[in-house]
Amino acid sequence: LAAVGAMAGAAAVHAPNGFFAQAGGYEYAVSLGLTAAGLAVSGPGRLSLDHALGHAVNRNWMVPAAFAVTAAAATAVVGARNRRLRRAAEGRQETLFD
Repeated sequence: LAAVGAMAGAAAVHAPNGFFAQAGGYEYAVSLGLTAAGLAVSGPGRLSLDHALGHAVNRNWMVPAAFAVTAAAATAVVGARNRRLRRAAEGRQETLFD
């Protein structure tokens, strides 16, 4: 789920460039994030370490808690980046005429 949060942050950073990755967009980050989310939701399989350990660390509350933590972390990172960009843009004036 850490990958989901990281890709949410990456998608937010690339969002101003549009969707397609060829133009620097968020397409690739979203596809990686959705893949990671799918793996997290599907849970451990027969060939996983959790299965070998008898699902000792696989609890029903862990997936929603991990989603909440990564969403909060991604929101904090994107918010901090937006504040930093706003502060950097303060005082700059755009030209009226080219």
